[in-house]
Amino acid sequence: MSKLIIDRVNEAYYGALGTDFSKKTRERINWIVTHVLGSKVLDIGCSQGINAILLGREGKKVDGIDISHESVEYAKTELGKEHPSVQASVSFKVSNFMTDQDIDTNYDTILLTEVLEHISDPDSFLKKTVSHLKPGGRLIVTVPFGINDFIDHKRTYYYSLLAEQLGAHFKIESFEYLGRWTGVICTAVQENNQSFYTAENTKQLEQGFYWLERDYMQRIGTLAGQAAKNEKELKELEKVKKSSEKIEVLYEELNRQIAEKDEYIRQLQIETVEVLNREEEALRAALAYSNKIEDLNRKVTNLEHRYNVLRKSRFGRVQLKYWELKKKIAGRGKK
Repeated sequence: MSKLIIDRVNEAYYGALGTDFSKKTRERINWIVTHVLGSKVLDIGCSQGINAILLGREGKKVDGIDISHESVEYAKTELGKEHPSVQASVSFKVSNFMTDQDIDTNYDTILLTEVLEHISDPDSFLKKTVSHLKPGGRLIVTVPFGINDFIDHKRTYYYSLLAEQLGAHFKIESFEYLGRWTGVICTAVQENNQSFYTAENTKQLEQGFYWLERDYMQRIGTLAGQAAKNEKELKELEKVKKSSEKIEVLYEELNRQIAEKDEYIRQLQIETVEVLNREEEALRAALAYSNKIEDLNRKVTNLEHRYNVLRKSRFGRVQLKYWELKKKIAGRGKK
């Protein structure tokens, strides 16, 4: 009965794990609860408690047990959201069915849903299950149909093995194929089972294989379509990658050209500063020369003024005459 990893059946039932999976889970659970007989029910491996709660809403007295503490706590939380009358009808507890001595007996129906594939010794388990059913009580079993490599699964069930294990302790009333699950209705009576391999059972088995293969084909088709889409997207990404590589090359070339232009501009700035410095020095020199010329012009103007003043005065004329005679004498002395 061990379910070491929590089964998320409640979440699947209410659509949290996807629409398609929710639909299949609802169909399976609805099949289970509609085949319950009587009002006293034991749900072995109750998981998150959806079967027990649905039956409790119909007024049935349900005891749910599971070895997983996490599952039972989840189930109790979900039960706490229900009407008080449902809470009074349903109980959950952590329990190992094979070792718990306090489990009641004389149940009208026992549910064994997605449990048997986890059991190492199904013969002992089913024998103990019979002891908790009243005579003529009903056992409802579901197991995965076909390969389901879950980490805690001990075996794969198709038809023969399941029929042999259940037929050793119960009268098998019917087999149902619920997509990727098998459902079996059994009765706790001491009667020999009819031959397992009837034409009707074989027909149902073939139909079960048909729907299982159809489901796999549909999933393969979906995956193939997704793969084709992924391949197309990958090609687009390759194009984008190539374009990105080209852009990166162009970007690097552009950066190189920008760097060259920046260096050219820097050199021009240096040369411009040098030219400006030289022009500034030339301008200062020209300004100094201009100042000298202006100074000389002022001196000449001053001398001309003084000369004119001298010419106009009597003393000045005498002095000018003196300078002229002196200049002539100086000239003769040189001869």
